[in-house]
Amino acid sequence: MPNPVVSVVIPLFNKEDYIGATLHSIYNQTYNEIELIVIDDSSTDSSLTIVQNYLKEFGDRFKRVVIRSRENTGQSGARDDGIAESLGDYLALIDADDLWHADKIRLQVEFLERNKSIDLVLCNYFMLFKSPIATKAIRLKPVEKKLRSWLLTTGYGGALESTGMMRSSTLMALGGFDREIQMCSGLDLAFKLNINGKIGCIDRYLCAYRVLQEGWHSNKQDLLSSYLRLFTNVTLYGSYEKVAKINLSIHFAMWNLRNNSTFKNFLTLTLKAFRHPILLPKYILKTIHRVIIAQLRGLIRRKEASVFRILAGL
Repeated sequence: MPNPVVSVVIPLFNKEDYIGATLHSIYNQTYNEIELIVIDDSSTDSSLTIVQNYLKEFGDRFKRVVIRSRENTGQSGARDDGIAESLGDYLALIDADDLWHADKIRLQVEFLERNKSIDLVLCNYFMLFKSPIATKAIRLKPVEKKLRSWLLTTGYGGALESTGMMRSSTLMALGGFDREIQMCSGLDLAFKLNINGKIGCIDRYLCAYRVLQEGWHSNKQDLLSSYLRLFTNVTLYGSYEKVAKINLSIHFAMWNLRNNSTFKNFLTLTLKAFRHPILLPKYILKTIHRVIIAQLRGLIRRKEASVFRILAGL
């Protein structure tokens, strides 16, 4: 019986400095049955040219290659377009500046082949900074707790994009990603699957993403609009909405003060302390705790993370 084909989908927008390393981490996979789909979301730099040149030279490594350009409407739409092009049994998504361990696809395929009741399998990941000392290691087990803390903004995200692999049939049945949720569409999809106990996790660090100053996740307006879209699903998120909105406002206030230490921003955070005398210190303690734990794990696994740092050219 032939091995299942894995469709790897990359949404691409202005990642000329990083997409080469991302492609190389896919090329280096120890699993062979891979089709590669790159959806360019109207990049204005040389990202698309880099992809085209790379695949002219190394495209024979893949069973099938699709490169398509589209009008810019956002990352979720680009992912969905890539999914629509896919023919594989499994789908693995990766952002255009992230990196995979060489065994990532193989281990996740083996997991899904052994566990027929699981539709999505995740893995742990590293957060890469310029300094190796700053490396953070994020563990995604237990999955339900990690998803809840992601939604409440007290934990790290990334529970699906780049870390996950899922059955194509399941994703098609769910209708893909919600295109109106630009920043939390992976969270939304994972929450839907988690209700039915359809998520597993390999307790290994098989993925890494770069923390960039100009990174997309610094766009707080996209984050806010994504959360507001999530909360329209009262059945799924209604019990979390009140606390999540308060936590989100605290998150914004802390982020603004950290990036611009003005009296106005200090006053805003102080007023939130009066309004939420229990939630704010609790939120701050959880934030400090998650950072310290992730930092300690990063130090302990510094040698393991160095494989990704070399690939990333850091």
